[in-house]
Amino acid sequence: MMRDDMQIEGLLDAIHAAILSADYTELARLSPELDAALGRLAQPSDSALILRLQRKAERNAICATAAAKGVRAAIRRLNEVRQSLNGLVTYGEDGQRVERGGQPEFSRRL
Repeated sequence: MMRDDMQIEGLLDAIHAAILSADYTELARLSPELDAALGRLAQPSDSALILRLQRKAERNAICATAAAKGVRAAIRRLNEVRQSLNGLVTYGEDGQRVERGGQPEFSRRL
């Protein structure tokens, strides 16, 4: 196996570990390294190597997609908590949020 091949495999594994540990600083550092190593890579003739790199890249893509989904869910939840601090949040018959700012309607009538 050539040096660039080993470096790419190592970088793909390091990226996987960074995704799993939510180390976004490390991901930002590793991404340009992987791009550079891929740019230097000669056309590999070893089909086992190609398959191994492809599987690792696909694994990383699946993990990154799941991590992004989790981050988006956390952002949505934080926004919901912030909005609930600003007023009453209820749900209508259709299950959709109905937001009412300030005090609840019944207390204004008193």
